[in-house]
Amino acid sequence: MPTLPPIPALARFVKPTLDTPFHIDYRWWEEQGLDFNVQLLQHLSPELREAYAGRRIDEKIDLIDWETGEVRQVEGLQYLITTRCSKDPGYIAQAPTLLEAIFRVFLSNGNQPLSPRALAPLVGYPPEHVLRVLSGTTVRKGLRPVMD
Repeated sequence: MPTLPPIPALARFVKPTLDTPFHIDYRWWEEQGLDFNVQLLQHLSPELREAYAGRRIDEKIDLIDWETGEVRQVEGLQYLITTRCSKDPGYIAQAPTLLEAIFRVFLSNGNQPLSPRALAPLVGYPPEHVLRVLSGTTVRKGLRPVMD
């Protein structure tokens, strides 16, 4: 697998393949001056959105990776998506677009990098369609190739 350049500005010169790992690049959200938590709020179920009402959307909580024992701070909204929304069988399938379905996969899996080939069965589209959405000239929702 080719190693991508470590400088995000150079990423546009690398042509991703079906095996290129992608993820949500949180720096992109900051660079765009966008609040990632506002986006997360939109991906909660109506019931969870109501339950979260009145709380700070930037509240952080500790998340434990039970396999590695690693503890990291995550957004409270991210935690709800990872632990509750992702358990709903229709959470990804009911996304209105392929882009939203891909985004929900990364929200559900704690932003673990996946290639278009690995994403395809999770979103129900051929890997070539997934690659086309992820490799356009415009970065959408911070979905970018992983930089080493």
